[in-house]
Amino acid sequence: MTADEFADLLDRFGTDSVAWPSSSRNEAIRYARVSDEGRRLLAESIAFDGMLADSAHVPLAFRLRARILERIATNESPAWWSWITHGTWRPALLALVPLAFGFVIGNMTLEEDGGSTDASIFLAFTDLENFVELNESVAIDD
Repeated sequence: MTADEFADLLDRFGTDSVAWPSSSRNEAIRYARVSDEGRRLLAESIAFDGMLADSAHVPLAFRLRARILERIATNESPAWWSWITHGTWRPALLALVPLAFGFVIGNMTLEEDGGSTDASIFLAFTDLENFVELNESVAIDD
């Protein structure tokens, strides 16, 4: 068995020799006992498995579990949610906020010059004769 084959065996099946395929188990055990490279690869793999096992036990934040369970048991809502939902006037006020915002934006985009809309209407005519006729008829009507 070569070092690459042994490293591949450890990557696939782990450090427990019981999990190794029976066809190569005896040869792999012999390689791990006789070869310096085999002992080194096995030791690294065992250390890595130990590090993974230690990282699986992550401590909970201080009293986080207790606070979550307490909130579920008391059906307590956050302060901002209770402020919004309690009282009949608050939902109505919150519904009016987008309406007021749209009104303000709409007023900011209005054009104050009344003559500019008349001029923009006339820009729609591409034929100059029609523009002159229309302009003359407007002047007669005034």
